[in-house]
Parts: sequence; C-alpha cells; structure tokens
Amino acid sequence: MAGLKKVYLGIDLGGSNISVALANVAGKIIGFDRIETLAHRGPEQIIDHIIKLAKQLQKSENIPSSVLQAVGVGVPGVLNYTTGVVRFSPNLPGWINIPLRQKLRSAFKKTVVVDNDANVAAYGEKWQGAGKKYNHVVVYTLGTGVGGGIILNGKIFHGSSGGAGELGHTTILPEGPLCACGNRGCLETLVSGAAIGRAGREALQDGNKSLLRELCEDQPENITAKTVFQAARKGDAVAKEIIRRTGKYLGIAIAGIINLLNPEIVIIGGGVSISGRDLLPYVEAEVKKRTMKALAECTRIVTAELADKAGVMGAVGIAIQAGSKSTSK
Repeated sequence: MAGLKKVYLGIDLGGSNISVALANVAGKIIGFDRIETLAHRGPEQIIDHIIKLAKQLQKSENIPSSVLQAVGVGVPGVLNYTTGVVRFSPNLPGWINIPLRQKLRSAFKKTVVVDNDANVAAYGEKWQGAGKKYNHVVVYTLGTGVGGGIILNGKIFHGSSGGAGELGHTTILPEGPLCACGNRGCLETLVSGAAIGRAGREALQDGNKSLLRELCEDQPENITAKTVFQAARKGDAVAKEIIRRTGKYLGIAIAGIINLLNPEIVIIGGGVSISGRDLLPYVEAEVKKRTMKALAECTRIVTAELADKAGVMGAVGIAIQAGSKSTSK
C-alpha cells in the first residue's frame, strides 16, 4: 500500500482460530484474515500456518518487508515473557516449551513480542476499545472460562513471574464447585458460560418448573448460557435467578479488584458479555454494597466494544510498543 512508512503485524492465536492483522501506528486496520487453528496438527504446523497467512496478507496488501516494523502475538497459556517461550498451553496440544518468538523472528527478521492472549485482549480494549480514555483498566473475559487482564499506568501488568491477571481463579465460594485449576469456588466455576449452562441444567434436574425445559425441548443436556439468558428475557423466574446469582458473584470479584487496585474502569468482555445488559444491574448492585464508596464512585463498569477483534488489536498494540522501543535504542 503506497505511502505507508510503518506497518505492524498482530497475531491472535486461539484454540479455534488464528487472526492476523496489519495496521498503521494509529491502529487503523490495513488488512485482516482469519483461519481455523486446527490445533491437533501441533506447534510446528501451526507456526508454519501463521507465517504463511501473515506473509500472504502482506503480499495481498502490497506491504514490503521494509515497511513492517514489529510483530505482536497473543497466545493462550503460560509463557516466559523474557524469552518468548510458550511453556504450556491447555488449548494447544503439544505446546510445551515452544520458542515461538525465536521462530517468528527468524521468519520475519523483525522485533517480535509474545504475551498471554487474555493480557493482549485486555490491552486491545484499553488501546482501541472501551478503555481507550483510561490508564488503569481491568478486563474480565467471560466465555467458556473466565480470563482477564490488568492494565496499570497504560501497560500490561505481569506481576513478579508473569502470572498476574488470573482473574477467573479468584476464590468466591470456598466450598464451591471444583475448578480445573484444582481449587474450589473459583469465579470461573460460577460465572463462565459453562457455569451458567450448568446451573440451568441443574435447575431442571432438581425438578424446577421452567421455560428452560421448553427451550431445550426436554433435553437438559442441551442447555447453554444462551438458553438461560433467552429464558430470563422471557420472564422465567428460574433463569432470572441464575442471572441474578451470576451477576452477584461477578460483582463480588469486581468489588475486590476495585478495592485492591482502584482502576478507572472495569470492562466485561467475552461471549457472555453480549448479554451484559442482563448482568450489569446485578454486578453494579453488588459492587455498590461491597466497595469503598470513594472507590466505587470513580470506577466505571462497562461491557467491551471490540468483541472478537480485541485479541488481534491488542497484538498490534504490543507490536507498536515493541517497535517503538527497538527504534529508540
């Protein structure tokens, strides 16, 4: 594309899809593409797919290598942020101690920065989404599980060893449901899409009369979070109680993070956040009860704006940061 002097590549690697975007320094998308991850093929083939997809996008948008400044990548899993090695990824079979940054640097001959996908998505919302006016941002991502990211002073907060931001593993009910992490009563077991669907199924198994039975055609195993929200909007008392309880638990978690970090804004993203208008009143009521008044009054709670583009936009954003650091040295 003629006239462009600096272009950045963002890569969002997920368990289901890989998204790549080329953008200018202001975050304007120049080119975008997405393919299935096909995670079962293993790390080598996936990395080859990423490289081919990105280079095809460069070619189709007429972006020469000389214009590309840096590459940012969001990856699900545990990383070594210093080396760019993916230690382990639960959604990507075989991804154990994979030197992703090194492989991408060899392919593109550019600065490459790798970060956790939830952190990257949080940065995307801070940079180009609902948090763009703020420097202290917390993002909860409610999907099949619960992820999140913390932005302090405009930068991703990683903690002492890179593990900060595991917001889904805050304990809400000490004797609550068993979580995949081994703990009980984690936020993820109570407010994720999977948890909401499970609550709907359990309600029918307990013999409650509910519209849920009609919506699932008397097949409780088919109930999902979407089914529960649908029933709640139609006035079903059982579904409305599930949504109320979900909002309460999320509000407890958000109250704790507000008291701890005093963010300017808390953003609720992920697939469940599409139904944010149903959850927010209960979240806000619980936050008001449990947060110091002075802190609650200066914290906004909103739903995300970027939807499934948050990850790739955040990847572009961290690429721009990395590129500016490398050129300033």
